[in-house]
Amino acid sequence: MKKHLINPNEVVNAGRPMGSNIDEERLLAYIGEAEMMNIKPVLGDKLFHALLADEEDANEKYVQLLNGGTYMVNDEIYSFAGLKSTISYYVFAKNVMVGDFQPTRYGMVMKESDFSSHISTAERSACYNDTLEIANSYLQDCIDYCKRVGILSDRIGRASASGGIKIRKIG
Repeated sequence: MKKHLINPNEVVNAGRPMGSNIDEERLLAYIGEAEMMNIKPVLGDKLFHALLADEEDANEKYVQLLNGGTYMVNDEIYSFAGLKSTISYYVFAKNVMVGDFQPTRYGMVMKESDFSSHISTAERSACYNDTLEIANSYLQDCIDYCKRVGILSDRIGRASASGGIKIRKIG
């Protein structure tokens, strides 16, 4: 069984361009978070684990769900980016928000360099929100694919991957 639906090399190439020198352990952590927080609640445990278990890419519908593409249902043509691109956008968004923070024994610090400058909080937030909007749209396309080809029924996981804050109690 695979550990993740996508590997760090695919993340760097599947979505928005990222530097190739990003720490692989950091990317793996972001992949795991995206899968557990954004993908699995929406697809449901059964389909999520079936995708991980499909080692030999035996199920063509699962392969297309992961890689995206064009498909036809009832003489209608549809296309979508696939789960790998979707996860890549969630990982990119996570990297935008916390990618340059480093945990140390003195707390969280931001690495500084003579050759770069950091973006403002407003710019960081705008980039994050834009990337998250794309990821959520791609995920909805994946759900639509699953429903159209019969992988999922309308009773899939009721959670939606907003990536935002959920207010549970006020007061």
